Amino acid sequence: MSHLSLDAYSAHFSAEPGYLDFARFGPPSHDVNTVSSKCLSSVSRGFAPIDDLQEVHKRVRAQIASLTGRPSEDAVTFASSTSVANTMVAMALPADPRSEIVLSPREFPANVYPWIRANAFGGPAVRWLETDNGLVTPESVARQLTPATVGVVVSAVDFRTGYRADLAALREVVGDRLLLVDAIQGFGAVDAPWHLADALMVGGQKWLRAGWGTGFISLSDRAVERLGDGLAGWLAVESPFDYDGTVHPTRRDGQRMMITTPDLVAVARLSSALDLLSDLGIAEMNSAITERTTYVRSVVSRAGGVLLSNVAVESYSGITSFHLPGASPQQLHERLKTDGILVTCHDSYVRLSVHATTPISILDEVGRSMKGLAL
Repeated sequence: MSHLSLDAYSAHFSAEPGYLDFARFGPPSHDVNTVSSKCLSSVSRGFAPIDDLQEVHKRVRAQIASLTGRPSEDAVTFASSTSVANTMVAMALPADPRSEIVLSPREFPANVYPWIRANAFGGPAVRWLETDNGLVTPESVARQLTPATVGVVVSAVDFRTGYRADLAALREVVGDRLLLVDAIQGFGAVDAPWHLADALMVGGQKWLRAGWGTGFISLSDRAVERLGDGLAGWLAVESPFDYDGTVHPTRRDGQRMMITTPDLVAVARLSSALDLLSDLGIAEMNSAITERTTYVRSVVSRAGGVLLSNVAVESYSGITSFHLPGASPQQLHERLKTDGILVTCHDSYVRLSVHATTPISILDEVGRSMKGLAL
């Protein structure tokens, strides 16, 4: 249930109105900054607050379990980033070079190299997915599954186009294989059936606006059953605090992925960010971002921009990528920056990304900057 209005939610942030780069980094809230400062101040005075932070550690795992549709906080393990989370899962795949995982080479590199590195250590081979115009669709996956396929890797939201993967349809196509989802560009921004992913890897520095170091993994029962020990460390075993000089068996839940104690201050920041998201409501967040994405895509088109991908509104996220004929992406990027609009520049396009806190009025400035450059 939503407790905050959108205006009340937005009052917790102070990012510049022209900041349209949330797919790169989401400026944290005042709440997150305050929690971080208080935790660091408390810890600097001695060890007593660490016990309190351990309680936060358990509570935030329960928050994540609820948001990702897991029955218990023990399905959740912290990681410092999505890159680390992807690597932890990839290295836990059973060593069997006769098996394969299916993966698009157009994924963001942080969701490519972990699976390649895992294969170098004897894990499943990587078979490159032939996409539908660069998009990982259920149809493209269905055409290329084989009996050797043990898992399918996909981003919940494509970092280039903002295309939102159809997790429900992918789950049906993948069947009993592992569905391995990099959700950094979607979690906290879109309302999706996250429970359908067997391994959900998330970083909190973008759409959750929790700052760096706030990643996590959420595992299904299927993933817990099939993944091996991988990079599991001393906290991933049964009774880790029994220092009895024996090797303990690995846990049989999501905590089996743990390497070491997470950054507890980062965990507290993540908890604060999740509290604020909960107060607004993910449905309200999704609706506000979709409204702004729809509006800015029309602004870009009217100003002569060419969208990188035309997708249906139900596949929208907060990302819009485009180029402007007659101007290089670098020229467009600099013009927008001069006019107070901050976006990401890639080789052949610019990418802007809106949040629920983005004033709709600022999006008209994008169009005016584009038209000014075209003159």
